[in-house]
Amino acid sequence: FGAVTVTGGLSLLVYAVSTAPQVGWGTARTVSLLAASAALIAVFVVIETRVAAPLMPLRIFRLKTVAGANAVGVLLGGGFFSYIFIGTLYMQQVLGYSALKAGLAWLVMALSSVAFAGLAQALVTRGSARLVMAAGMAMIGGGILWSTQVPVHGQFWASLAGPFVIVGIGTAFAFIPVSIAGLAGVGEHEAGLASGLINTSQQLGGAIGVAIASTIAATHASTLLHQGTAPAAALTSGFQLAFWACGAIGLAAVPVTYLLVRRDELATAVARTSAKPQPAPADV
Repeated sequence: FGAVTVTGGLSLLVYAVSTAPQVGWGTARTVSLLAASAALIAVFVVIETRVAAPLMPLRIFRLKTVAGANAVGVLLGGGFFSYIFIGTLYMQQVLGYSALKAGLAWLVMALSSVAFAGLAQALVTRGSARLVMAAGMAMIGGGILWSTQVPVHGQFWASLAGPFVIVGIGTAFAFIPVSIAGLAGVGEHEAGLASGLINTSQQLGGAIGVAIASTIAATHASTLLHQGTAPAAALTSGFQLAFWACGAIGLAAVPVTYLLVRRDELATAVARTSAKPQPAPADV
């Protein structure tokens, strides 16, 4: 029952947000879907507090760093995954890229992330992991906000390559400490739960972020089209506004990092993660 209620509640939430631009935010359908979503999630919480073997023991959120890591994970997924979605739409619908060309364009971001992964790991293990996490989210949010300047007749190297590199570096700096913080203070018997929870938080944030960003883009573009704006200009303006939302979601993780993630708990988790097993003593 826990799995059914939480899955149903979150699915209804994403569906309601993503379809609201077509049917209207104040319609009975949208309001009913949002109310049903809230009710199912509330039922899930009640179930989890009463059953002997809950799907997600809510006590895990008493660990402040774990709760903070999951909050950052939601914002990380919400900003990053929605940026990829909106950026792909911009390249295909405005710049006329094929699906293959748009996919290849994202290699710049992927290669940037891979290139800086080693540095990010070194900084996490030797310095302040919380600072690295905040810096990564700041780069993700800042890179996305840079993309708000994309024009109707944009060129990849002039308009997109720079933001892609910054966001790629940011992902290397953000994902590693977020993953470690999601296990801070968790016992071995609940490591699987904590690991699945941080992954779910990122995926949930991505689903909600895509729904919000696409809603903003579609609503704004539709308004401009009805006012007589050229289709390419209307779409670009809608995507620019969506990029503002994606960037704001990413930057919101910076204060959350400092408010909820405890430096000492994260440092302990980093030390435990990076510790190498000691060789067994030789037989005498």
